[in-house]
Amino acid sequence: MNIMNIQQGPNHTTTRSTLDYSIVACFTLILLLFILLLDAYEYVAVPGASHARNQLHQGLEDLTGMEIMTKQELAQLKLEVEQAKSVVHDKKQEVEEIVEKVELMEHELKPETVPITVEEQKEEKEKEEAIVEKTVEHELGIDKWCGSCKWKNMGFSCDKRVSWLIERYHIEQLEAKEASLDQGCQTRRNLRET
Repeated sequence: MNIMNIQQGPNHTTTRSTLDYSIVACFTLILLLFILLLDAYEYVAVPGASHARNQLHQGLEDLTGMEIMTKQELAQLKLEVEQAKSVVHDKKQEVEEIVEKVELMEHELKPETVPITVEEQKEEKEKEEAIVEKTVEHELGIDKWCGSCKWKNMGFSCDKRVSWLIERYHIEQLEAKEASLDQGCQTRRNLRET
């Protein structure tokens, strides 16, 4: 058996293949994308990446007409939806109490107006609900809702925004409209200020 000892001379240089450079470049690119992904989900903060992310978000928003929201914005939206639910609930209770008092007074003054049959009771209940709904809409300024105005000057209307809120948060239309007031409906904001 013949063993050869190969020694490299002083003039010999090690060269890297194209494959080696490609592997290093791919690994670097994957690492960079991973860091940017973590930055996008706000797990890490990369200096300068927020400006690039904001530009990307703005470009996507302009292109799609949709709004990209951060975790803080989503938390704020949830808070506003909960506040709207509370406002609508409180207003409904207030109006229902007033309607009940008026009905009691009416029945005391005119005993013949008291519903006797189940159908009459059901009919009166539906009338009460309609009165409460209309009164709450009026009290909150929702009765002047146009819906066709642009939400935050985006590519969709306030009605589309309300539909999205209803679908996303499983809330009533009144609550969704109330939540939209301070978020971006220019027409409703102007109506409420007057």
